[in-house]
Amino acid sequence: MARANPQWRDVRGEVLVVFNGPHAYISPAWYEEPGTVPTWNYVAVHAYGTFRLVEGRDGLLDILRRTVTAYESPRPEPWAFYESEPHVERMLQAIVGFRIEIALLEGEWKLSQNHPEGRRRKVIRGLEGRADDDSLEIAELMKEGMAKKR
Repeated sequence: MARANPQWRDVRGEVLVVFNGPHAYISPAWYEEPGTVPTWNYVAVHAYGTFRLVEGRDGLLDILRRTVTAYESPRPEPWAFYESEPHVERMLQAIVGFRIEIALLEGEWKLSQNHPEGRRRKVIRGLEGRADDDSLEIAELMKEGMAKKR
């Protein structure tokens, strides 16, 4: 987190961290039925745990090494992390590290699963008519969910 961001000074103890996945507005027009209302379909993970500041250069470097490795290793030409570089030293002065000791993970999702299959198919068609990635991903997740129920 940026050291200039004052939030790190106020976070203590138990926290909830929400990792949002794809989400999309659902138009009631897609249902082709009167008396319906708009809604939102989404997928998220709620992580409950304890916030811990990571103090000191070694702790920050450990977080940076792990983060860079996780995101760079799949790339054909990964960026190399050299902790002795001057720009890395400047970054270390500008950030605050933290960890969340996870106590509980909960998956949260709303994919029109409370609607009949015919209505869900209409929603999928509506979502597939959009060009944004989130709508298309929600449509795929809805299809997967319907396939599992068979």
